[in-house]
Amino acid sequence: MKKSVIALAVAAALPVAAQADTILSGSVAVEYKLGAIHEPSIETKLSAESSEKLANGMDVTTSFNVLGDKTQGTASLSSDDFGVIKGGSSAKTLVDVADGDDGVNEHDADLNGIAYTGNFGGIDVNASTGKFDENDSDITALVKYNTYGASYEFNGLTVTAQSTKEGIKSATRKYTASYAFGDLTVSGSKSDGEDAVVKAAYVVTRGDLKVTASADSADDWDLEAVYTMGDLALTAKDDEQVGGAKVSAKYIAGELSLEVDSDSKVVVAYDMGNADLSMTRDDTDTKVKYTVAF
Repeated sequence: MKKSVIALAVAAALPVAAQADTILSGSVAVEYKLGAIHEPSIETKLSAESSEKLANGMDVTTSFNVLGDKTQGTASLSSDDFGVIKGGSSAKTLVDVADGDDGVNEHDADLNGIAYTGNFGGIDVNASTGKFDENDSDITALVKYNTYGASYEFNGLTVTAQSTKEGIKSATRKYTASYAFGDLTVSGSKSDGEDAVVKAAYVVTRGDLKVTASADSADDWDLEAVYTMGDLALTAKDDEQVGGAKVSAKYIAGELSLEVDSDSKVVVAYDMGNADLSMTRDDTDTKVKYTVAF
């Protein structure tokens, strides 16, 4: 695994006709809890990104960040015919490592591996291998993973197959198909050892009102309505969880914004360009945060 990443990094460092430009960015944030006796907390971030077209016509990109929670770096090599090969600590092509119902991989930020994506004859393919931090419990462990899959779209119908193996577990295969009828999308999915799930999702905008609704055969459903009145936006969300609908409001007047949610959390923010000042009040604390970005 380390040899593969090192080889990719060496490939990214091959001589080119011109030196690539590097973009630096970062931020420093200071947050203080009103009434607290401890010192303010400080968050620092520093990132660098670089891209260049090689003499052979391929594109190489590199990026890394330091000073945050974890140092991360990525190097990639790509072309329209070849696809993209990416290696490092944030190869974000792994699907469903966390087995999340919403299909979102919550471990992306901790991935360390090498990944490939490409298209052959209209079929999108992907493959990746590496490790991720399994930190769902009190014990954090590095888990090896391998995954590969393909997706094909034809006249609004998308069919996908994906196989993923984590650690010593058996590989899990998942098949999905979806079809869009204008504002309505109907999909079905089947994973090894689980019942098939059929889902319908509907998104419609009528003037200042936007409604998003979804429901599936596993009794999971979500409903969200957003109504915009000039600078004021009202949002109502509801799902199958106990507790009823949650309503929030956000008001923006120039650089000043005010947001209130159903849990009585209040956020007041002032945008000063590269500097931002905010105050957050919830049931327990009032925090003031000042952030300068560059």
